[in-house]
Amino acid sequence: MMTASISSIPENFRSFESTQQKEIKRTSVLGQEDFLKLLTTQLQHQDPMEPMENGEFMGQMAQFSTVSGITEMGESIDGLVSIYQGQQMSANAAMIGKKALVDGNWAQLEGGKLAGAIDLTTAANDLRIDVKSEAGEVMASIGLGSKMAGTQEFSWDGIKSDGTAAPEGKYYLSASAVRDGQTTVPPMQVYGTVNSVQLKGNEVTLNVSGQGNVSFNSVKRISQ
Repeated sequence: MMTASISSIPENFRSFESTQQKEIKRTSVLGQEDFLKLLTTQLQHQDPMEPMENGEFMGQMAQFSTVSGITEMGESIDGLVSIYQGQQMSANAAMIGKKALVDGNWAQLEGGKLAGAIDLTTAANDLRIDVKSEAGEVMASIGLGSKMAGTQEFSWDGIKSDGTAAPEGKYYLSASAVRDGQTTVPPMQVYGTVNSVQLKGNEVTLNVSGQGNVSFNSVKRISQ
């Protein structure tokens, strides 16, 4: 009877041990208290004829330490990210009230001034910018003459073609570049006042007058 009872223990324990090993593999989602309870139960039910070896026991403890360490490291990283985001917001808040140069065609006439830039991939014999109202009326045509390839900045004082002052507000800008009789439409960039800064996830966005919310990564330049 004793021999039959002892011989049946290893088989039952092996089944139990298999279950325990499956549970141990899930320690990445278990807390410290759960893990220790699981390990204690395993020790209590181990086969007295085949006790857990020291190496196996130490391996399970090392696994727990690794999981615990990863959790603590993750918490530390989250803390560092929060600190970085706070510093980033403080730095970006200093841009409020300044001018941001971004891609776009709509610009805001503020304080009798509107400004932007044009990216020329090749030189132009004649570079021109048309300023239109929201209704599509041409308010002014700015001739910049011949320009070399590169970023060419411009500004408009708000004076219309008839010599009168245009009201402040949004205006649509379009550029045309003529080279050897061929006309192209180069991309336009405009300046707008940074009204606010916000953080969405890991992305900083700026609310720019005339443009709405734009990603900080799309800002070409910041000026006073």
